[in-house]
Parts: sequence; structure tokens; C-alpha cells
Amino acid sequence: MQEFYDDPDRFALWLKQQWRIELDVVRRDFSIEGSPERTISRVVIQDRQQGLFLLEKLPKDRFALRDRVAKAVDYLNGRGLYQAVVYKKSKDDEFLPFFKGACYQLSRFHLSSGIHRPQYLNASKIGKNFAEFLICLDDAAKGIDSIIDFDPFSIKSYIYTLFRQMKDHDPKVYDAFCPILNFLENKFMDVHDCLPSGFCHGDLHPLNVIWNDQKVNAVIDWEFTGIKPDIYDAANLVGCAGIEDPAGLGQPMVMTFISRLKEKNLFSEKGWKYFPEYLIALRFAWLSEWLRKKDVPMIAMEEAYLSLLVKNIDILRQGWDL
Repeated sequence: MQEFYDDPDRFALWLKQQWRIELDVVRRDFSIEGSPERTISRVVIQDRQQGLFLLEKLPKDRFALRDRVAKAVDYLNGRGLYQAVVYKKSKDDEFLPFFKGACYQLSRFHLSSGIHRPQYLNASKIGKNFAEFLICLDDAAKGIDSIIDFDPFSIKSYIYTLFRQMKDHDPKVYDAFCPILNFLENKFMDVHDCLPSGFCHGDLHPLNVIWNDQKVNAVIDWEFTGIKPDIYDAANLVGCAGIEDPAGLGQPMVMTFISRLKEKNLFSEKGWKYFPEYLIALRFAWLSEWLRKKDVPMIAMEEAYLSLLVKNIDILRQGWDL
């Protein structure tokens, strides 16, 4: 974060004025979980009481989105979802005060024990803890859409937009993934708009969790949060487990996760009925990421993975007792 080099005294004074933090030192010895891509920079700072904080610098065009995310996380935490780590409000009761044209967010920094990949797929306790998090999220989020406006999201529209782009710019990739689109168009696309919706984290997977051994200590990176089909988070998590190792779709983490959610009746019958298809559809958001990064090996892996899912969808449905 360049401010600590360009004008350290002034920036330290600004931090003190905004959040009443007496800056002691910048801690560059910690690794920071989650994705740094949607920030200008981020750093761990320590105050004079040895408290650790994550300071994120964001471009001003991210203000509206990140302010909405901060309000959503604050709402959830206030209703008992303590794994949603709140952002600290400034002296003016703002989540994102400005300094020299950029906005900043501050939150408590939590150390993570990390997770062993792909070994976590054999841990039923991790599956249970993921399920408990979604159960608590569903309860804490009640009423959130009445006070915060979220942009609607449709993976169906997203897929059709992506295919139009691929046809123009990546025709070989377009041809390779057309069989998957044809599969989804057979039944899923017609029912997509009727799937029950709910509030979702939007990017739930193991790398967006602060772990305390196998316990979900905190969940980070809420940038894609909002109202989506209620199976969204579960489908994303299971899809990520399968890309680690397709055999993981039948291993203890996934099986315990799905079993616990079904036991609590978290999703509707229609949601479970089309859960495998939604998992497949949601992988196109990941494909878009691989295309953006021009990650050829991951594009090829995604094609192989989706083809395998389509071929074995009846086995998955039976194995998950759907």
C-alpha cells in the first residue's frame, strides 16, 4: 500500500481520525486469505494494543458495490452470523471513507489454519460445518432484501451472454462447450426462472473460509452476495469439490454436506431436483474466469469435468439420493 511510503505520517493520522486506530506497524509477514483481484491493494496493520486489522484500498467505482456488501455483512453479523466478519465504521458512520481519491475498508484480521487440498474431501466434519454455516446464513438473512437492494442474477442469462462472446472471440471453445449447453437446454433452462430464491454468499468454497482446524471460523469475500436461487452456494461448493477430484463428489465432505442440508429441509424439492444441473450451469461462471485469464489448461479441465458430470448425472442423482 503506497500510502505508507508516500505520506506515512499523514496517512497514519487519517487512520487514527477515521477509526481511532493508533498505527504501530504494517505486518507483511502474514498471508492474506481470499482474492486480492478486486482491490487496489490490501495489507495487515497492527495497532499499539497488538490488534490486527485488514486494510483494503478500493477504486472509487467499487464504492457502491462494496458499501452494499458491508451493509449486508453487518446485517448478518447483527443477527448472529458471527462468521460474517463486519467492516468497521468510520467516525462519520461510513464503511468506506475516502483518502486521496480511493476508498478504504477496515476489518479485524483473522489468522487461518488453512485447509489441505484435496484431502479435505475425506473430512465429513468439514461438510457438516459448511452445512451448518448455510443453515445459519439462511436464518440470519431473513428480511435482508427488504432493507438492501441487490442486483438480480441469472446463470441462464449469464451462460447465453458468455456463449455469444465465445462464438465471436473463442469459436473453438464455443464448439467444445456447445454439447453442455445443449444438455442444459433439454430441461434445465426452461425451469431455471422458477427455481426458489434466497440470500446467498455468492462465492462459497474452501479458499474463502478462515479455518480453525476443520471449523469455519469466518467466511470472507462476499462481493458476489445477493438474492439468487437458494441452491447457489451449495452447488458452487460441491462443484468446487468435484473439480479438485471428481471422486470427491461421492466422498465424506460432499455426502455429509448434502445429507445435513436435506435433513434440515433447507431447499425446496424443485431445488434439489435440479441441483446437479444447476451445479453444471454454475461452472460456466468459472469458465468465464479461465477465459479472462487465458488459462488454457483450466479451460480444458473444465470441459472434461463438465462432460464427465453430464455423462454421469444419473449416477450423481442416485448417489446424492435426489
